[in-house]
Amino acid sequence: MTTEHLTGEQGDAIRAQSPFGRVARPEEIAAAVHWLASPEAQWASGTIVDLNGASYLRT
Repeated sequence: MTTEHLTGEQGDAIRAQSPFGRVARPEEIAAAVHWLASPEAQWASGTIVDLNGASYLRT
């Protein structure tokens, strides 16, 4: 969803918003989703998991 933004003029500025200097890879997000769907996460309720690499990347 952000490919257009990341490859455009603002790409470097967007990546610079995160201390990691990049955006997440799909497998990194998938790992969090996998954990949330697992029995180990049964007490993870009533919260928002913001997987944004400490940035505020919004479309």
